[in-house]
Amino acid sequence: MIDWSEHDMRVSRTELKKAHERLQTLSIPLSNLSKKQLKKLPASEYFMAELMALADITSATARIRQTKRVGKLISEENRHELVKALFDAFFPNEQISKIESWAGRLNINDEGTLKQFVKQYKASERNSLYQLLLWIEYAKHLKDDELLQESHEDLVSYIREVTILTELEK
Repeated sequence: MIDWSEHDMRVSRTELKKAHERLQTLSIPLSNLSKKQLKKLPASEYFMAELMALADITSATARIRQTKRVGKLISEENRHELVKALFDAFFPNEQISKIESWAGRLNINDEGTLKQFVKQYKASERNSLYQLLLWIEYAKHLKDDELLQESHEDLVSYIREVTILTELEK
């Protein structure tokens, strides 16, 4: 049983920074999608223009700056939908269901499964994953369905993000 009086449930600046850096890194494979895939992205015209501009930049410094910009814009769009669209474009269907099954298997009380996930997906971090699972448990404790839904979506997006990033590292 978790003693909630011992937990400060604010998201740390470090976790926010890690999330922002993941989104920045995801902007590169987003910009490399085909025109057909780009048209399917659930994003604003402004975001799409910035993303397409990233694909055309050749200067390393300008590319880094635009990557950071697109990463910031991802968080202003519907991040979960954008990450899902990239994830769906990145992996075949049979692999998608296998990866997404982790959302149901991961549990704050199952250290073995946490370690297995972090070992398999090198871009993941145990502490970040633990914090996401802690939010799910906190929402259950509060009996807050809206927070539970949001926390679960955050976990699923995190799983998608780190699987894509792990694949990019190979």
